[in-house]
Amino acid sequence: MDDGLQAAVRDPLWLLSRQWQVNEFRGTDGGSAVRADLEIEEDRLTMIDHRAGGRGDVDPFAYPGDPLEATIEREHVTDDPPLRLRAEAGQQFLRLLERRGVGEFTPDEFDERLRLSAPEGGLEAPDRRYVDVMAGRTLDGTAVARSIRRAVGNIEEVVEGGSDWEDVKESELPLPNEADRSAKFEGCVESYYGWYVGLYDEPTEESGGAWNPERLEYSFAVSTGDQETETVFEASEYRGDRLDWYSVSPTDGESLDPPSDGATEGRSEAIVPTRISVPGMPAPQWWEFEQADVDLTDVTEDGAALSRLLLVEFALQFGNDWFRIPLQTGVGTLSRIPELTITDSFGIIETATPVLEDEWHLFMHELPGHEEPGLLMLPTAGERRQSDPVEQVVFSRDNTANLVFALERRVEGPTGRSIDRTEFREPRLVVDAATANTDPDAEYLRLANPGEDRYVLDGYRIDAGRSDGSSETVCSIDEQTLAVGGTLEVYTGEAPENDAIGCNRLESVWTDADSVEIRNDEGRLILRKSLSGPAPARADYRLSTSVPPYWFPFVPVRSTDGDDAASLGDPFTAESDEFRLERALLLDADSLGLPLEEIPRPNGEILRPDPDLLPDEAETYRIIDEEVPLGGREVIRQYRFARGIDGRGYLWSGRHSRIGDTQLESGLRFDILEDRSDVGLHNNERKSSQSGSADEVREFKQAIEAEEVNGVDKVDEVHDVDEINEVDLAIDLNVAGVPLEDEHVVLRNTGDEPIDFTGWQLMDRLDEGVVDTPIDDAYVFPNGFVLGPDEEVTVWTADGKDTMTDLYWSLGTHLWRAEGDVVRIFDDQDDLVFEYGYGDWS
Repeated sequence: MDDGLQAAVRDPLWLLSRQWQVNEFRGTDGGSAVRADLEIEEDRLTMIDHRAGGRGDVDPFAYPGDPLEATIEREHVTDDPPLRLRAEAGQQFLRLLERRGVGEFTPDEFDERLRLSAPEGGLEAPDRRYVDVMAGRTLDGTAVARSIRRAVGNIEEVVEGGSDWEDVKESELPLPNEADRSAKFEGCVESYYGWYVGLYDEPTEESGGAWNPERLEYSFAVSTGDQETETVFEASEYRGDRLDWYSVSPTDGESLDPPSDGATEGRSEAIVPTRISVPGMPAPQWWEFEQADVDLTDVTEDGAALSRLLLVEFALQFGNDWFRIPLQTGVGTLSRIPELTITDSFGIIETATPVLEDEWHLFMHELPGHEEPGLLMLPTAGERRQSDPVEQVVFSRDNTANLVFALERRVEGPTGRSIDRTEFREPRLVVDAATANTDPDAEYLRLANPGEDRYVLDGYRIDAGRSDGSSETVCSIDEQTLAVGGTLEVYTGEAPENDAIGCNRLESVWTDADSVEIRNDEGRLILRKSLSGPAPARADYRLSTSVPPYWFPFVPVRSTDGDDAASLGDPFTAESDEFRLERALLLDADSLGLPLEEIPRPNGEILRPDPDLLPDEAETYRIIDEEVPLGGREVIRQYRFARGIDGRGYLWSGRHSRIGDTQLESGLRFDILEDRSDVGLHNNERKSSQSGSADEVREFKQAIEAEEVNGVDKVDEVHDVDEINEVDLAIDLNVAGVPLEDEHVVLRNTGDEPIDFTGWQLMDRLDEGVVDTPIDDAYVFPNGFVLGPDEEVTVWTADGKDTMTDLYWSLGTHLWRAEGDVVRIFDDQDDLVFEYGYGDWS
């Protein structure tokens, strides 16, 4: 094998000829780079400003060394944490007392103010079960921490630096009953408080928050170096989730007051450059076989991707002209290279200068205070874990209503669970029926709770309202609870049943009253139900349609205060065409009759921003108009966990804002006049403030029998609505001799309560006759579809895109028979709840 390994060239002239043939002798390249000498200067990250230019009165603060995402995104959590965290913290305090030898205690041995209490408002079923079990039976860790803060005036200094206790109020200490203050107990207090405040990364009074609620994004600035080498970087549009080098930009902004010196370090290094190589590029050796595992035709995808073609061409033709100089730099530093010299293989030394003529750069910042560019290595978090969104708000433009709506789809519940507001119905009190009678023992009100949690009536008062504004107290209700879907009958005289309430009055009240008024234990009006109405008419007038209670409007306004506009971050005067979107209360069909305090308001933190984050003297929440594009915007809040380069764990609550891709319509309309000949005569039950008499029902049936439906013959048979139909619906049809794209059925909720159609099915008559069970090709209503009072929905037979007011069956053929058919609706338990026949359908 010796001869083969020598690789002797038998014909050198042939080899030279081949080199001449491919123009190798025409090469103009100089020597190869063999050494790089660098002068490096590193400016350490020193200061952070959470207001990006001085919004508010919070000054810049020293960078604490945490992952920058945690420092920027963090929000307050432990000031008012969920119940589960409170209970777990309480258990931690009890364990500390036991481990430190203070004693083994139960929650009952502490003051009642230190035990977990039930929250106000409605709860979902899992949260209600948790509260029923834990309330009053476990220690509230947040209450313990607050008690320690009130008891020891300098507890923060004690935890941080080991100072002695000062300004102690022993009555506020979380001592168990019949226990004394001791050194062991003081040690437990210090350990527990330090543990509690370190659970989450939270902003301090000195740092403030970086979230800009008017821009729906984070705004902050950082500076590197000391007073002589300072560079200020600004991030005015950080949407949350993850930072990178391009998230910040150098600026000539105001100094953040870095330290006087010691924040810049310089060093020299000598490094051997190496050529850049990429898979598929030409081999540097003349007789070297190239790799065959790269198919350039697959990279270019038949020439469709121009950017890929340019990249491949650059790598193949000029890739071997580039060298890589590996350089290690510290995390959280701005690295600058004031001088770079290259020594080639012939000993020639060249000085390299940065290329700044290009309009864009990668991995480089042009620094206004330095001649050379640099790269800021942000101290970001590595791999992270994050929870599902505990809060979600979608901002959408409704061009028909000329409003922006914020849909608060998810909020963090009292126990820490995320509550889907599109499905959860808050418990509330309604007057389900008001039966007037001259006999007080036969006269009653029926109160109902249509929500998904119990409703407690304690100290409530029922008044009879008059048209002149006066009212008369009828009776009071104490210690009564309305279960989910439960009712309570309140009789004017004596109650005939044990589960009813009697006011023990001797005369009728509701025969002369104009309204029912109910006030809570604070005397605040929470419900007014009118008992009188206009005379019967051929048309129905509605002041407004209904909008779901988790939709909150933002109305366009123009500021007239130039000084206030300047505080928003840009000039804004009365002569300007710019607008703000101001949060307002929604007055629709569901809220027009409610007292101001009872009108739905946001429950989450996104739509109720911290006043410290708003401009000075701002009285309401406003959003910059341009921040809600045509496709809308989504903002979520979630918990995040990551580890820093020191191995320490960081847990914080942060947000992420992103552009949406859908448009939503609220269906909000005002001043609506509906002809009863189209809708009203097809009601399956006519509702009034008093019970309908037999004569009224008879007249109603006669009106239906005499009515024609869109040119179809009169209804041959009308079912007894009190026995057949179980929901308050009105129906209108457009089915006789119309094109497929015009065939539809209109359903309208004529009751006082919303109807949840989740899992319900709509169908026509089957050929084999009347059946009481659904069929396979029935139309299934979308999950979460709710039809509010006085709202209507159109179900089209043809194809289309579903909205809040229009649903599409997508059958591709006619469904409803012109000569006669039956409209049937089954609920999610496959029970027939609505049936309406027209024409000859029997």
